[in-house]
Amino acid sequence: MSIFRRSRRGREKELLSQPDSEPDAQQKRGPEGDADRKIVDLSELTHHRDLGLSDKDLREMYEVMLTSRLVDQKIWNLNRMGKAPFSISSSGHEAIHAGIAKAIRHGEDWVLPYYRDLGLLLGLGMTPYEAFLGIFAKAEDPNSGGRQMPNHWSLPRVRVVTGSSPIATQLPHAAGIAYGLKLDGSNDVVICNFGDGATSKGDFHEALNFAGIHKLPVVFICENNGYAISVPLAMESAVTELYKKAAAYDIEGIQVDGKNPIAVYSAVKNAVEKARSGGGATFIEAIAYRFGPHTSDDDDRSYRSKEEVDAAKADDPLTKFGDYLTAHGCASDFELLQLKDGLVESINNQAALAQEVSDPTPDSVGTNVYAKVIENKVPVRFEKPSFTSIRTGNVIDALRTSLGHILETDPSSLILGEDVGRKGGVFMATEGLWHKYPDRVIDTPLAESSLVGFGIGLAFLGKHPIVEIQFADFIHSAFDQIVSEAAKAHYRSNGGWNVPMVIRAPWGGGVHGALYHSQAIEAIFSHIPGLKVVVPSTPKDVVGLLNSALLDPDPVLFLEHKKAYRLISGPIPELDFQVPIGQAEIVKPGKDLTIITYGLHRHYALAAAEALQDEADIEVVDLRTISPLDKATILDSATRCSRVLIVHEDNISFGAGAEVASLISEHAFWALDAPVKRLASPDVPLLGFSSAIERALMIGTDQIVKAAQDLLAI
Repeated sequence: MSIFRRSRRGREKELLSQPDSEPDAQQKRGPEGDADRKIVDLSELTHHRDLGLSDKDLREMYEVMLTSRLVDQKIWNLNRMGKAPFSISSSGHEAIHAGIAKAIRHGEDWVLPYYRDLGLLLGLGMTPYEAFLGIFAKAEDPNSGGRQMPNHWSLPRVRVVTGSSPIATQLPHAAGIAYGLKLDGSNDVVICNFGDGATSKGDFHEALNFAGIHKLPVVFICENNGYAISVPLAMESAVTELYKKAAAYDIEGIQVDGKNPIAVYSAVKNAVEKARSGGGATFIEAIAYRFGPHTSDDDDRSYRSKEEVDAAKADDPLTKFGDYLTAHGCASDFELLQLKDGLVESINNQAALAQEVSDPTPDSVGTNVYAKVIENKVPVRFEKPSFTSIRTGNVIDALRTSLGHILETDPSSLILGEDVGRKGGVFMATEGLWHKYPDRVIDTPLAESSLVGFGIGLAFLGKHPIVEIQFADFIHSAFDQIVSEAAKAHYRSNGGWNVPMVIRAPWGGGVHGALYHSQAIEAIFSHIPGLKVVVPSTPKDVVGLLNSALLDPDPVLFLEHKKAYRLISGPIPELDFQVPIGQAEIVKPGKDLTIITYGLHRHYALAAAEALQDEADIEVVDLRTISPLDKATILDSATRCSRVLIVHEDNISFGAGAEVASLISEHAFWALDAPVKRLASPDVPLLGFSSAIERALMIGTDQIVKAAQDLLAI
């Protein structure tokens, strides 16, 4: 009998076969070479010593399982007593966790866990006390400081990477970390756990595809308990033997009895050894059963019968593994009872201690939103930082030159995106860089969600990824990765992890790009705490802001106006020049009216100011950073000039201009001689393909002149 089966052709050999295996087993394979599904119990195991496991190893694995079960039961009791507001049960999954924990290098291999992985965290060194701190949402909770629900694990000391509630988002992170490890020549391995429901998500398929392409050192482990909340497996997936999905990505797929810790250990150990030796990824489907409901807020009686649950509990992995230990002389019944009694007392004491720890204080809610907080309280007046120009060029030239310099001087930097390699990008921003740095300029599949996710993983590893979204219009499929993951990782881990990543995105209209190659997206993402949004509009600012964004410990969305790429030229500064994030620029000083803008419209505003120079002395302010805003410079300019015109290409409603107008109205109202005026696009999808429509919607110098004249006349 086989403990687990392999799905990939050429690797169908059944492992850990018993001497009495049926001689015609090979003839029982299906037409694709896959073995018949067979989950065996502990009685069919080869002796554990044949796998390199000592009796002590097994006792340790049993202790992990028992501790997890007892902690889980304690949490459930606390919830029912009203002392713990929420719980997620791990009961039934303990054998998977004990097997994984024994098969990997603690503190060296990377772990991206599943929210049912209590036993795995305990096996890696988290104490029950620390687990209870999370249950009670205490300030000292090592996972999140009480910011996330229980079981959202983060333990940097043993390389357990912070996780969130959206399922499957961690899979691209795992692939990104694995790519970085392979690039470094490390023999560390990434373990990524998830439930069966995650295999329906796009991030699952995108991550496995990338791992298969690059033969990455990652082990994907699906803890298949048969239900995604209430939906049974047959309604989740057309392929119910989930391990078979791996074959589509040229990855080895294995199905293992997840109630059998020795079987899980063997499967994971083999997969890890293969990954360490350069053999690539493995997908392990571990079959288990969730004894309790999805969470403490869920009633599972509507979709699971008592008979079904009772039958599963009769096959309890903890009981069966205890029987295995006593049958093989690893421990006596008395020793196992002693262990349980000692653990019950210890767990009760640790729960009581954790309950007495202080809650987070109200003044802590704003900490660790950013790894680097930008506070610009002094307005930047008219003096401008000096710099040395190396030559004159356009925006795309400055961008390409700056990216090349970053790759040359920062070995931790990488560029990844669609067509960024051999082609050099659709706008040629990375032209020639792949030939110099073929492993660090990465052509990725057309999959924006995982593209950003890979970058997040690389950032967790300590790399400086620069992710290119080919057109800003296609960034929306990566919204979850940007908003739920990159922007919140530092906050949700209470400072344990940060994401030093730059996301480049060409945006804006005027290039005859129609609805899906012309959009302005800055307002959507500027609303997100934890994410910084910058908009350079000159070659100087491209170099200066890109360098600052690369060195920033937080994720930065770097928006480049497509029309400015070759339209706008100017001096290119020395390539280590920096422009501080969060600092606006007074491009032209004035006193009668200030035009506050950003992006391409900086140049249109300057032209308008020059056209009106005989009528008024107009100031032009380029925000350069949309989030966080340079409030000091905005308010200083508005107060001095008394009239404010805000110009941007984005739709007028809920745009960045609305935030600027609100700021001025709230803090500089009495200095104004006229209402704040906004000049922006109407609320229609931008932009139509027809040249006539595009011209009608685009805001140029003439429109700015007219709006300024109207405001001056008030």
